[in-house]
Amino acid sequence: MKFLLLSVSVFFLWINNPQNTFNTSYSSKNGKVGLFFDLTVGQMNATTNQAQSTLDIQRDAILFNIKVDAFKFSNPILEQQFKEVYMEVDKYPETTFVGKIKQKLDFKNKAPQKVMVEGTLGMHGVSRPRTIPATMTLEGDKIRVISDFMVKASDHKIDIPSAFFANGKDEIKVSLDITYTKNAK
Repeated sequence: MKFLLLSVSVFFLWINNPQNTFNTSYSSKNGKVGLFFDLTVGQMNATTNQAQSTLDIQRDAILFNIKVDAFKFSNPILEQQFKEVYMEVDKYPETTFVGKIKQKLDFKNKAPQKVMVEGTLGMHGVSRPRTIPATMTLEGDKIRVISDFMVKASDHKIDIPSAFFANGKDEIKVSLDITYTKNAK
């Protein structure tokens, strides 16, 4: 976890280095992230529009930082239980992802482009390698990234009893919709 925090810090310093004369970084401070749970008591979802992310297209690097406490649930009782009991938000307030886009974007192509992003997802004090599919679309001077992927709670030592999940699997669907704007130099 210390390595991941150090990597995140170095990444932000590197991206925002004033000596970089060719600015290829984009950022978002209001990315949308949704969590979808298929529970025995029914469908449950949580959303936030406060995800922070930086994208460097020259280096094909991407970073996400999401404050767990920013998620709002469709059921306030489950929200409190999720944050305090399962995610232990006081102990693990943020989820991070540091990754590299495996395909080069074609900036002449305005159609959606499918990519894979390999990196490390840090959640609940546990870092795991992940390969995440995404669709990137160039929209004028902005870049939009959409992604849907599954995360097993147990992979990050989040102890949600499997009996709570309708299919017995402790999987949570994560959906991202982030629009990046180019950083000013």
